[in-house]
Amino acid sequence: MRLGHVSEEVDRQMEEALAHLEKLQGQKLGSGENPLLVSVRSGAKFSMPGMMDTILNLGLNDESVEALARRSNNPRFAADSYRRLIQMFGNVVLEIPKSAFDEVFDAKKKRRRLSSTPILMPRR
Repeated sequence: MRLGHVSEEVDRQMEEALAHLEKLQGQKLGSGENPLLVSVRSGAKFSMPGMMDTILNLGLNDESVEALARRSNNPRFAADSYRRLIQMFGNVVLEIPKSAFDEVFDAKKKRRRLSSTPILMPRR
């Protein structure tokens, strides 16, 4: 942390652990018809004030969200999972206020006269 980046040793250990997890699950992070998704949180067993929140659904991207929609037969679930990843990453890592995301979704709901968030699958 003091150096502003992760050490090569930590990177190596993370890559090895991810490869082990992918092998155990028979899935690949963010790819394939059954993509591996992971959640990441701070090292503390229990959340404490000032600690980072959990980030869910790492591994989702414009391609893997489509695979998740097909596999679950539920495009709304897949799109909502992707939205959660983007919002959590934006808030926790990039420090974008949660209200900024709410404003975007509220505007889309108002424009479409909806009571719930519309399905917003990535455009190709």
